[in-house]
Amino acid sequence: LVESVGLGASQPIQNGKRGTRNVIPITGGTLVGLVSGKVLFGGADYQSRPPGPAIDARYLWETPEGEIIIVRNAGPFNALIPTFETRVEGKFAWLNSGKYLSSAPGAGGGQGGGLSIAMYRVK
Repeated sequence: LVESVGLGASQPIQNGKRGTRNVIPITGGTLVGLVSGKVLFGGADYQSRPPGPAIDARYLWETPEGEIIIVRNAGPFNALIPTFETRVEGKFAWLNSGKYLSSAPGAGGGQGGGLSIAMYRVK
C-alpha cells in the first residue's frame, strides 16, 4: 500500500530528555492499495538523532468503511518498520499481526509537498 502524506512546518526541540528532536506535524493525506482511505490530520513524526529511532511517526488512517487504524512507523531512515492497531474483530484485523516493512519517505506526497511512503507485508 502507498500513502501520500501532507506535512506542516517542523518544530525543533533542543536538548530534551531524549536529545534533540524535530517534530513534523502530519496534516492529512491519502492511502491506496490493500487498505484505502485517508490519513487523518493530527499525527506527527517525532524525529530523533541516533542512538534512538531516526523516525518515529504516529498517526491515524480512516477507511471508507469508517474503520480507524493506528499507525506507528519507526526506525532508522532506511529501515522503517510499521506497526498497526485496529479492531480485533474488524475487517482489517489482519494488520494487527504479521511483519511489515516501509520504504524511506520520498518526496511528492500530500498537498503543497509532502511525502510518499510504501508499506509491504513480509511473508
